[in-house]
Amino acid sequence: MDRTFLMVKPRAVRDGLTGEILAALEQGGFRIVGLASRKLSVEEAHVFYDVHVGKPFFGALVEFVTSGMTVGVMLEAPDAVMALRAFIGATDPAKAKPGSIRGKYGKSMTENAVHASDAPARVKHESAFHFGDCPRTLAG
Repeated sequence: MDRTFLMVKPRAVRDGLTGEILAALEQGGFRIVGLASRKLSVEEAHVFYDVHVGKPFFGALVEFVTSGMTVGVMLEAPDAVMALRAFIGATDPAKAKPGSIRGKYGKSMTENAVHASDAPARVKHESAFHFGDCPRTLAG
């Protein structure tokens, strides 16, 4: 079994969708092995999304992800990173498969319902914000 990280974003938390998303993950064959809630600061969001610094959508993404509480979820499954990415659907909810988490709950690419790590190396970096050893600045 491999582990991966998913974050339920602020709009989905505000809209009361966290339970439905967690249930869908479990029904989809993922085992929840960690759960934590927190509000990211602007500085933490910059570090969390460091791979997107400088991209045109970065400011709006930081503003959105810091707008409320998030829920971090550690999951286990075979080939967890790729399995989760396939399960949640495309980043653009309009292009996500019907019934996928992003297809069902996402509003737009910026105001998506969930974030998922896209590589094993990102799992540790991204999960640290909810489960400890958080890198607090871009300098590390």
